[in-house]
Amino acid sequence: MLKPIVKVIEVPLRPAQAYDVFVDINSWWPLQTRSISFHTTNLPAKRIDIDPKPGGAIVEIGADDTRHVWGVFADCDAPASLEIDFHMGHPKEHATHLVIAFIDLGDEATMVKLVHTGWESYGALSHVMREGYENGWDDIFVNAYASACLKGGNSVHRPRSNTY
Repeated sequence: MLKPIVKVIEVPLRPAQAYDVFVDINSWWPLQTRSISFHTTNLPAKRIDIDPKPGGAIVEIGADDTRHVWGVFADCDAPASLEIDFHMGHPKEHATHLVIAFIDLGDEATMVKLVHTGWESYGALSHVMREGYENGWDDIFVNAYASACLKGGNSVHRPRSNTY
């Protein structure tokens, strides 16, 4: 079993605000470099459609209007957590499991913890996929999402990041 990816940041928002920023994915996800459309056509995706409810999907709308399903919400417990069966355009049998928890630290601060598991679903490619996401979540979650939280909150606080 491969070790989960765990990324933890602290943002200057209450949990409900941090949750709302997360599900407003088009405001922070770097589509210009982190999309299926970019990797297949060298053009950024137009947007991500997101339906944050159990059974709701995350769908990228590509530069050519092609729809790429990234995953399906397994659970949504606003503002505490989101769970996603995540496959980023790969067949569903390669879905991994992504949990994002929003933990109230008081004083208008939230710890946001991302845990990504289930790499074995990729078989022989599991190590390669895990390594790619390890680096990708730094760019996407630790940098882009944390920056969006700063814009939505008190910019006096700086996000703190811990990678485990």
